[in-house]
Amino acid sequence: MMLKWILVAFLVLGLGLGSGVTAQTRAANTAIKGELIDTLTDLGGAEMLAVAKDGTFTVVVGGSTVTLVKIGDDSLSVQGTYELTDAFLPKNSTAAEFTGVAISPDGSFALVAVKDDDEANLKTFDEVPGKVLALSLPDLKVIGQVEVGRGPDSVAIAPNGQFAVVANEDEENEEDLTNLENRPGTLSIIDLREGPTLMSQVEVPIPKEGIPFFAHDPQPETVRISADSSFIVATLQENNAIARVDLPAELPTPLRADAFTVTNFDAGIRTGLGLIEDKVGEGKCRASAYNLGDRKEFTSAREPDGIAITPDGRYLVTADEDNLTAVNQQTHAGKPLSPYGSRSLSVYDAQTGAFLGDSGNSIEEATIAAKLPMRCNRKGPEPEVVSVGVVQDRTLAFVTLERSDAITIHDITDPKNIQLLDTVVLNPDIVGQDRAAELEPEGIEFIPERNLVVVSNPESGSLSLVRIVAQ
Repeated sequence: MMLKWILVAFLVLGLGLGSGVTAQTRAANTAIKGELIDTLTDLGGAEMLAVAKDGTFTVVVGGSTVTLVKIGDDSLSVQGTYELTDAFLPKNSTAAEFTGVAISPDGSFALVAVKDDDEANLKTFDEVPGKVLALSLPDLKVIGQVEVGRGPDSVAIAPNGQFAVVANEDEENEEDLTNLENRPGTLSIIDLREGPTLMSQVEVPIPKEGIPFFAHDPQPETVRISADSSFIVATLQENNAIARVDLPAELPTPLRADAFTVTNFDAGIRTGLGLIEDKVGEGKCRASAYNLGDRKEFTSAREPDGIAITPDGRYLVTADEDNLTAVNQQTHAGKPLSPYGSRSLSVYDAQTGAFLGDSGNSIEEATIAAKLPMRCNRKGPEPEVVSVGVVQDRTLAFVTLERSDAITIHDITDPKNIQLLDTVVLNPDIVGQDRAAELEPEGIEFIPERNLVVVSNPESGSLSLVRIVAQ
């Protein structure tokens, strides 16, 4: 009898272990692809977007227009628009543009960044502080506003709904970042505890420590907040760094800058192999006649633009655009850095900032294989913004390629072994044509509840809808 029960226990245990291994293997072997299913055109502006938590609608901003768009199963449709009026321009400005957007966790309002676009101000490097407007949803009525720093760009709202963060880039004079008189950019923390009608904010300075380039002039680009609302991250693109902001256990009233702890991480450099000669559509940079044999080695700063935090909070994922190396002549360990961009996505430890891995040459190789355009002599396909999510128990990164009219899907479950899964062409008409990108995709959001991806395309004023399929 004892032998019988031992055999039964052994069989049960064996079956359990076997089924577990089979499930893991099945997930790893599942092919994950993206399918373009709709493109919504003729939007007033499509610089950046945010998607509601339930995934049913998106708010898109660009130029002077905010657009509310319904996300159907296989289509996108406009539900309403808001046009910026003089009443909500920044103080001492005659023109402005929407640059960033975030949607509250309950979907009742959106925060949109308003940046000074007054030509006279910009020409003299006297950009005035911007604003954040609160728009009710779905009727897009202004219900609140607050002044923030200069050059507000990206906006994020904490999952707990208590606060928001804005990247005040204050680009000022990008052609001379070596100028010690340049104003430093900041982060605005907006208090939402009294609701969007009674917003207040505090500007948090970014310290010089840990910034490898132009530490006197930090320029935050993209901001994101962890799922547990305990920390913020911001890319400092021109500075080749990432800032992490740790929040106190309880926010003070009123907010104080010294309540937030800012730590900077060097984003590092990358040596790659790519096509680095000629402009798009010319010479060795013709999509119709790419030659892998023409690739050359280059070393570039990562200079991340977009950033995302994995759902479990363990990793930071960046889209490495590079930006102004050629103009400002950065070097690393005495070695000049190239102007060719690192053409990659990278993964870092969210706690320590330690670099864990990148996508290697896969983004450019995918661009070449698909016969898509890129700027060979300047940043290649140009990874711009990144979104992350989990599909079939695998952590994926979705990256817009601004100069290639496409997105890539990478498996980053193991940051030291990042794998390209698919390249989704957003503009089929550009394939094999020796001309520049026509959509220039930038904003991107993955909708985990629906396995959909929405992309904003500023150049064409359009939105793309992509379905993620696990086969």
